[in-house]
Amino acid sequence: MPSFTWSELPEEPLFPEHSRAVGSVFRGEKIAVARVRYPAGSEVTPHASAREQIHSILKGRARYRVAGEARVVGAGDAVLIRPNVEHAVQILEDLEVIGFQDVGPLATAPPGGAPGPAFFRWDEMTSDFITPRYSSGRGPTVTGERIEVAFMFYPAGTEGKPHAHPNEQIQVALKGKSRGVIGGVEHIVEAGGGILFPPNVEHGGRMLEDYTVINCKDIVPGWSVYHARWEK
Repeated sequence: MPSFTWSELPEEPLFPEHSRAVGSVFRGEKIAVARVRYPAGSEVTPHASAREQIHSILKGRARYRVAGEARVVGAGDAVLIRPNVEHAVQILEDLEVIGFQDVGPLATAPPGGAPGPAFFRWDEMTSDFITPRYSSGRGPTVTGERIEVAFMFYPAGTEGKPHAHPNEQIQVALKGKSRGVIGGVEHIVEAGGGILFPPNVEHGGRMLEDYTVINCKDIVPGWSVYHARWEK
């Protein structure tokens, strides 16, 4: 099931040992994405996870604390929670988040806990063309130790040329519509849904409308969101 819509996925309690969050999850072999809702006045209790997470805030406000640094975040912000780093959240308003997490084997993953910034705002970051020989997609990127997430825009009528890479990739559509082809099979993706591109499977697409997505890949050395080896 490479493509999905949130409305067709079950919504259930998530992380009940730490929060009152509910949401839907789409899982690949290396990365997973969740659309998560937290009620105002609730909290995520302090804890650390062996998994890396990147949260993109869609609606509401919350006070995140990550490794001792606290900040109030809202729509348009992103938070990087590195592996094995303690974090906690106070939900100030009903909160909706798109959250990505690595789910591959921990035995081969970097140990995590490296220092680095945790808080980002998409519209304050450099917006670059991403793999310009491949597509007209552009946007800023948050790079962790195991996953990286880009907030990307593709103009209507442009295309992504067929290619393959060893990274697993998930795109969540926020606005617009595209036609993707994965291994020769066509998929229509639009706001309210998303698509998974499996590792080493040829894929490409055409933008049917101006298209805004949040894009996640697991990190494979030499095959980043930027400057992928197949461009050279």
